[in-house]
Amino acid sequence: MIRRTVPPVADVTPLEVARHPRMLDGIVDQLRRAIFEGTLVPGTVLRQEHLARQLQVSRTPLREALLALEHEGFIVFSPTGAATVASLDMVDAREIMDVREMVDGLAARLLAQRGMTPEIDRALTALADEMCDVADRDKHRYLVANADFHATIVEATGHARLQQFVPLVRVSSKVVYAHLQHQEPRLSLSADEHRALLDAIRSGDGDAAERAAREHVRNAATHWLFPPVSAAVRS
Repeated sequence: MIRRTVPPVADVTPLEVARHPRMLDGIVDQLRRAIFEGTLVPGTVLRQEHLARQLQVSRTPLREALLALEHEGFIVFSPTGAATVASLDMVDAREIMDVREMVDGLAARLLAQRGMTPEIDRALTALADEMCDVADRDKHRYLVANADFHATIVEATGHARLQQFVPLVRVSSKVVYAHLQHQEPRLSLSADEHRALLDAIRSGDGDAAERAAREHVRNAATHWLFPPVSAAVRS
């Protein structure tokens, strides 16, 4: 990953915070989405006074939102208190994918054993179909659907401790892949793996579901973190 010597300063289109009953949640969601969608790229300095004006909020809830995003891994604070969108190096990415393999494997096993509700089945099916549909033509939509797919599985387990890893799942499903990817053919293969994983969960076979989930994460890590030399040269 190329390091910028001078981090860019956040300068985005004014963000419209939904008037949510809990303002903090609305601010966190809006900033997370801006990072998630690449509006705020890794290394961007988040000037709190500037963001507060854009979001039309006071500095106190904004600061609380940034602290929440720091906990999720999206934001880092310097010793001086400056907030910056997190950048992941290869060591970070590899460690995250190690954890992802365990989290996704357990989540798939638990959901297969518990069984999906019709609503969860429909949601996962729609996301898997979307990934297959856009894999070769819309990388951004693919990565968003990918993150939603895996987070939905973890959330659907009903396992409170496992659900604490949802932020990590979302970070690695979008941010890690988006900045370490090399070509779209892997996305088409990945889309097929998601359908296979969903079929394994539907089968109710916990062992098969866990194997499919772990294999998918290993395949992704191998491609994104250890790409073929020819792909790395083209990137």
